[in-house]
Amino acid sequence: MPAMPVQHRPMKSWHKISITLDPRMTDAVTAYLTELTGTGVEISAAENGRATTAHPFPTEKITAYIPIGLQGADKKAAAIKIEQLWQFLSKIRPLFADCPEPHLSTETIMEEDWSQKWKSFFTSFQITPTLTIKPSWEEAGKAGTEAGSAVIEMDPGLAFGTGHHASTQLALLLLEELFQNRPMKLEKVLDVGTGSGILAMACRLFGAKDVLALDNDPDALETAKQNILRNRLGGRVKASGQDVTTIQGDFDIIVANIIHDVLSELAIPLTSLLHRPGFLVLSGILQGDQEHSIRGMYTKKGLKFIKSLKKDEWVALQFQKK
Repeated sequence: MPAMPVQHRPMKSWHKISITLDPRMTDAVTAYLTELTGTGVEISAAENGRATTAHPFPTEKITAYIPIGLQGADKKAAAIKIEQLWQFLSKIRPLFADCPEPHLSTETIMEEDWSQKWKSFFTSFQITPTLTIKPSWEEAGKAGTEAGSAVIEMDPGLAFGTGHHASTQLALLLLEELFQNRPMKLEKVLDVGTGSGILAMACRLFGAKDVLALDNDPDALETAKQNILRNRLGGRVKASGQDVTTIQGDFDIIVANIIHDVLSELAIPLTSLLHRPGFLVLSGILQGDQEHSIRGMYTKKGLKFIKSLKKDEWVALQFQKK
């Protein structure tokens, strides 16, 4: 299907975040920044970053962007994310005790067309045994798919979600396994914080009949809607900006790939919306304290913990409502 460029709102200003750090910390910080910002993260060799006797590892530079917006609330949200980043760097320091302290700086810049930047490194890839992700600008014949593999054509636009992030991959693997095992009819799915719509579309391709994808970010919502149309899934997958607390009905599967704090806030509504004996898949969680926190919180709400999948420092959890 011909690629349809995602239509964005007018340009706005951004906080440009630059972090110079030991390469041993790069994976952890990059994964967190991708989740926090929802935009592309650039990794490059830092200036004067060559190895020395005192510091045997060269340094790298990570660049990311947080939207500032025009409204007071937008600016406050951006400031909160900067503070969350500082807290994250402090939290992981004990894990990298032999690494020098990372250096963080910010500056304000005008926005560029980030959706175009993705084209330099986003290519087709097999994300699960039965699913391939293909960028909208790549020719169909170049998608390296296994026999019988379904294809999702993506334009990430300004939304988080190309499938490269570990938290997305873990959620997809748990969802794929659920549909393959089919312990029950899994027809109605709710995807909370859909981003580019990748999890919602995958659920439809895995076998769901009715998928509702929610996101409160206008950029993400517009991107998800156009990706759904691009993949001809509009009849079965609906993207909405409706607040999850206003949703009614029972769902066979609920998936949420969001940060820990939001998952904590949503424990009651997500549990109440889940059909008995439906399944809940949660991702975007760091191993360790966050993992134990979410697991304990949702089991206290009456859900049974089923299993977890882990990759790098990330974990996805699966529960069932008995």
